[in-house]
Amino acid sequence: MNSIGGYFGALRWKAANVLTSTLPEEEKNQLLEKLGGHSPLDARKNHNHENDHDDSTAAAISSTNINKEEEEEEDASAAAANELSHSIEEAIAYAKAQEAARYEERWEEEKEALIAEAEEAARRRIQSDLEIQRRQLAFEAWKKNLEKETQQQQEQEQRSTAAAATTTTNESSLSPSLSISSTQPDEAILRDHHPILGPVVTDLGSKRIHLVPSRALAAIPVWKKQRIYRHDRAKSMAKDKLKTLNLGLPGVIGVFEAKDGSLKIIDGQHRIGMLKVLEEKAAADHFDFDKILVEVYPQMGDQKEDVHARDLFIEVNKAEPVKLVDLPGVAKASDRKVINEGADRLMDKYPDMFSPSQRCRAPHLNIDNLRDALFASNAIQRNNIKTPKALEHWMMGQNELMASKFQVEENRRLVPESALKKAEKYDFYLGLDSTWLYN
Repeated sequence: MNSIGGYFGALRWKAANVLTSTLPEEEKNQLLEKLGGHSPLDARKNHNHENDHDDSTAAAISSTNINKEEEEEEDASAAAANELSHSIEEAIAYAKAQEAARYEERWEEEKEALIAEAEEAARRRIQSDLEIQRRQLAFEAWKKNLEKETQQQQEQEQRSTAAAATTTTNESSLSPSLSISSTQPDEAILRDHHPILGPVVTDLGSKRIHLVPSRALAAIPVWKKQRIYRHDRAKSMAKDKLKTLNLGLPGVIGVFEAKDGSLKIIDGQHRIGMLKVLEEKAAADHFDFDKILVEVYPQMGDQKEDVHARDLFIEVNKAEPVKLVDLPGVAKASDRKVINEGADRLMDKYPDMFSPSQRCRAPHLNIDNLRDALFASNAIQRNNIKTPKALEHWMMGQNELMASKFQVEENRRLVPESALKKAEKYDFYLGLDSTWLYN
């Protein structure tokens, strides 16, 4: 299955080139390099082929489900490192496309709208990144100018004669502070009014508080080691929330801010997805979508970006335990890729047998419970499974064994009759018990 990052890669670069097309070449190149670590040449190369991207967009979306047999065996950790993390808006567009692609008639009806939604999600994601990087470049320019002014004043003082030193010092010692104070409003604007998050409500040192429109939050990328976004879960949350809109949104959204100004969602991705669904269903006068409470944690001191983000992620999730497979540093990136994509393949094959609830009953499975069980049981290591396709093949074999198991009358009596009937109807037996995980 194509990854979400791989699918959106072409759309993001197309958006980046369009959004920076009117800028001076030097500023454009600076922004594009900061955006994804690519050279301007790479960006121009993508720009030259953007017509090819237009022609293949529909094929790229539909292939997320059709071309599963063409699995590439690639190094998962290297692939992950090269991908920009997705925003919630992009994840939603991707999920809708996957769902529609399962049904040929629906896909033909909705194809154009889905492509447009995906392109808009990519554009808003890149626009958000560019605004942040433009702010960062302005702040760096301000610091350089201030340092230059201060250095010039110090050199001027040093050239003063010894006889006039006392007088000059008394008069000019104010100059640096006057210079700083004259540029402080620019710094204050850069610091206290974020181009994406808006004004700072309060700064507590270790974190800042903002009130942010939900639409802006949906364009912020998710931290790359965050648990997988599940749109069916967000839709289920939205369905429940429609009954209690008067109670507002519980909790806060957590955002990590790196030293280069980039933002990442570390807590609340499914609540942001829920808000996107609610925007289509709830009237604005019933719920304030423009004032979502957000805590922003800036990268502090000399701590590495990944380490600080990981520590924050673990801290904020202590009250709501994360699946073992999703904890940073627990599962290898390559193993997690095999498990995630292999589980997705199974769910795509049997959508009626998967439930968004982690408390689902037999014969159903929950995708996150399945991923965690595959990791905890050490199934992929014991069976030397190296690719998502191989994991899918192994699980299908286990399903056949389970089907044979429940042909035996003694085993049939161990599960509810209604669960057995549904398992037989859909020819899916893996949700009846978990013994197959240890074969």
